[in-house]
Amino acid sequence: MLAAADAEIEGSSELEARVRSAFRAHRRRRMVRHALAWTIAAAAIVAVMSFAVRRPEAPVVAKMVREAPALTTPSAPVVAAPKPVRRVGRRPREIVTDFFQLIEAPPPLDRGELVRVMVPAATMRTVGLPVNEDRLADQVKADVLVSEDGLATAIRFVRSE
Repeated sequence: MLAAADAEIEGSSELEARVRSAFRAHRRRRMVRHALAWTIAAAAIVAVMSFAVRRPEAPVVAKMVREAPALTTPSAPVVAAPKPVRRVGRRPREIVTDFFQLIEAPPPLDRGELVRVMVPAATMRTVGLPVNEDRLADQVKADVLVSEDGLATAIRFVRSE
């Protein structure tokens, strides 16, 4: 009965086709936007992991080198290579700023990801932090909070000591 009663106020088939087309276009744009956001996040993670997984250089091994005695000298001196410098096994300490919002009204965050990236120091100036003019092009570490929609919602800056 309800379908029969609403039959005369129903939209035309042309209107239905336009609404369906607009819905499909909106869905395609949303899928592309999400795919792009996840691709950028994955690339940032790969970049961060490639720096984190680097192995330290192998230490130089000191060896005693003996030269064969020359015909004109009775004995050749023994030459020792310099001792290698030992690296201390401590990791550098990180100092971080508070998070700065990147969008005015961030969506509620149920799940998200924290991605470490390198950004130009000029980015610090955009959130109100002071930066010397000659340092604007330098790269600095930053942690970006990415929402489940793929939006960068907040940023904090990291310095290693």
